[in-house]
Amino acid sequence: MLNNEFWKTVFEKQKDFDASRFLIIKESSDALQASKQAIFSIQRENENEAQEKLESARKVLKSLDERYGDNFRLRMEGSWKAAVEEFVEAKLFLDFYLERDLDEIKDFNIEADEYIGGLSDTTGEIIRMMVIWTTKKEIEKVKKANEAVHNIIHELMQYNFIGYLRTKFDQSKNNLRKAEEILYDISIRNIS
Repeated sequence: MLNNEFWKTVFEKQKDFDASRFLIIKESSDALQASKQAIFSIQRENENEAQEKLESARKVLKSLDERYGDNFRLRMEGSWKAAVEEFVEAKLFLDFYLERDLDEIKDFNIEADEYIGGLSDTTGEIIRMMVIWTTKKEIEKVKKANEAVHNIIHELMQYNFIGYLRTKFDQSKNNLRKAEEILYDISIRNIS
């Protein structure tokens, strides 16, 4: 026979988990979208809008961390992890754009793989800025951006990534190649 009280508790726990998970997916989606909008604002060199979007994402992710961060199973929810990684990418990209150090984000808990994924993806956003700056003939900015990509790749190369992070790392190395191609094109066209 089933112990009905025990199974009732089990089903209630799962019901609570499912309800929390549903909220996390919804709120994470909002944070991810705000971070993507922040990145787009930076590419249009609209710092104020980028700051606003990033703050919106930060509030959502901090709230999630405060409410559910102690529950490992919920914290590892894919949509939450994706939103945190996108936030890291947007924050690091803004810091790059503002010529600040790419450093720790202290507002809420961020896992190592989320930092690494966000840092890897930041190289792609820097490449997009290199293209924008090249078309505007802001060559000194392009050169600094190339140096930033080199520095990121140099740091990432100190580790042997596997799985998902290996894919991210390989994409960032491809971005390094693109950065070098941009500088090469500038040099042969003598753009200044």
